[in-house]
Amino acid sequence: MKEFISIKNLGPIKDIVIDDIKPITVLIGESGSGKSTLMKAIALFRWLYKMHNIRSYLKHSQVSKTPFRFRMDTYLKNCGFKQFIKASTEIVYKVEFENGNQYTITYLNQKLSGTSDRDLIKSSDLCFNKLSFISDTRNVIPLWADKGASFTGGYLGFYFHEVFRDFDIASDNVRDLELPYLGLKLGVKKTNSGKQYSVQGHKRDYNIDLKNSSSGTQNAVPVALIAEHFSKHFNFEEAFNRSVLNYLSSADKLTDFKPVKNLGELEKNLFIHIEEPELSLYPDAQCQLINDLIEKCFISNMNKIALIFSTHSPYIINNLNLLIKAADANKLIGGANIQFENLAVYQVTGGTIEDLIVKNERLVNTNPLSDTINEIYDQYSNL
Repeated sequence: MKEFISIKNLGPIKDIVIDDIKPITVLIGESGSGKSTLMKAIALFRWLYKMHNIRSYLKHSQVSKTPFRFRMDTYLKNCGFKQFIKASTEIVYKVEFENGNQYTITYLNQKLSGTSDRDLIKSSDLCFNKLSFISDTRNVIPLWADKGASFTGGYLGFYFHEVFRDFDIASDNVRDLELPYLGLKLGVKKTNSGKQYSVQGHKRDYNIDLKNSSSGTQNAVPVALIAEHFSKHFNFEEAFNRSVLNYLSSADKLTDFKPVKNLGELEKNLFIHIEEPELSLYPDAQCQLINDLIEKCFISNMNKIALIFSTHSPYIINNLNLLIKAADANKLIGGANIQFENLAVYQVTGGTIEDLIVKNERLVNTNPLSDTINEIYDQYSNL
């Protein structure tokens, strides 16, 4: 499955085209450059395509009416795009299969197209996707999850509550998780009043509640836990039943349901989107966290995963070159390596993107990321 996206005049984005969204896609740029906007747009249209798949599956399975209506006003509000939309905003998302079949969802003239009955996905191309968007507000999760915290009636935005739900489900399946780049181990313990999250030093010299740990730990733990859950423990059958079969049962439509395909016959994909995984981490830990993510998503994974993240860190971009070289040498760095063909790195600037991949040299061009260091050195020399 090959994904294409084109975005014009959406907030800080003027004109961006990605012909092939790679399994590992990295976005780097200044604050406000449009990294998160681009990633949120990709996540939104992946979600629309997921729902269009479910709708098509039900239609092919003789269910005439489905609950999946596409209300763009709500989706744009949830993404924080409401003030970004202009009359000239245009978003085109396209999926292409090896058999040549293509499906396109378009937002143009403030209207969505490509999700109607006449646009149904063919039964041979149906897939079931799960998406997670790990926002930069994830550092609130440890406090929110603590049984003593009082957030009754609190609402911290769509993305926070989505990632908190993924975190909560992940902690049902992953009770112990090593965090070697932090020198810690996460523990999850069920109590009568909920779950207790704690981190323990590898030398067992301390054991504290997650909510009392460092900011770097509180930012890194949700990323690592959710990635571990998706890598080895995510239950597609449970998610499918929650999305489809529970609705059919509650709507009394099970008798009409003649499944065009069983779940085992559907292609299954997991998509993880992360805002700034390096938040509050020292450079060494930033690189080791990325190694751990790559290892979970592409080395030891039992499920097919695609990863996209935004970053401000030139350390992470330089580390990607090390992981490419490791793959070329058939070795692992921190348990990870990256197949060059699976990686895309874009610098987001001026409302557009610059491809930093140098194909003939099989590396990421890090020169544009050195401008600040060079400028500091020049000013130092002048002084």
